[in-house]
Amino acid sequence: MAVKANRQRGRPHRADREAGSSRNELVDAAVEVFVERGYAAATVEEVIRRAGLSKGTFYFNFAGKEDLFFAVVDEHLSRPSRDLMALTANAPGDTPTASTVSAGLFDLLRRERSMLLLLQEYWALAARDARLAAQYRAWQESVRDVLAEALRERHRNTGVRLSVDAERLAQAFVALALGLALQSVVDPDAVDEASFSEVLDLVYDGLRLRAGLSGP
Repeated sequence: MAVKANRQRGRPHRADREAGSSRNELVDAAVEVFVERGYAAATVEEVIRRAGLSKGTFYFNFAGKEDLFFAVVDEHLSRPSRDLMALTANAPGDTPTASTVSAGLFDLLRRERSMLLLLQEYWALAARDARLAAQYRAWQESVRDVLAEALRERHRNTGVRLSVDAERLAQAFVALALGLALQSVVDPDAVDEASFSEVLDLVYDGLRLRAGLSGP
C-alpha cells in the first residue's frame, strides 16, 4: 500500500468539510498511523490528532481502535476482494473467471503489502487475546459468507452442481488467499497471477467430474 511520504498533515477546516466526511478522514488518518507505528503501538489519540477531529466525533463513528482497524482493512482489502467475488458471481456461465480473479488478487497483494503486514500483526495478537480474536473471526466470517454466496451464484450460472458445502469451500479459498498473501510479503517471486487460478480450476474440474460432466 502506497502512502505518500510528503502527505500534508493539515486537514480542512470543519466548515469546509462535506457532511459525513469525518469517518473517511479518520480512516485516512488511521492508515498513516497504523503503517507508521504498527497496530499495537498506534493510538486512537494520534489518529484523532492527525484527522483534526474531536474525540466525540471519533466515538460517534467507531467503537474503538479495533473497529477502526477493520474499517481500514475493509477499505483496502475486503472491498476490493468483494469486487472480485462479484465478478465471479455475475459472469455468464460460459465465461471463465479464474484467471481474471487471480490476476486481480495478485494486483491487490502487490498494492497492499503494508496492509497485509498489519493484518498479520493483528492475527498474531489475536492468537493470544480472546477479544481481538472475536473481532478477527467476525471479519473473516463476513468475507467467507460473501464468497460462499458468490460461489453458489456462480454454480447456478454454470449449471454445475455445487456438491460441497459453500461455506466450507469459501473458507478454504479465504485461507488459501491469505496464505498466498503472506507468502508474497516475504517472497514476492513465489506468487504470480496463476497461483490462485490453477487451484480454482482444479477445484472446478473436480466439481464437474463429481457432477458427471466432462470437457471445459
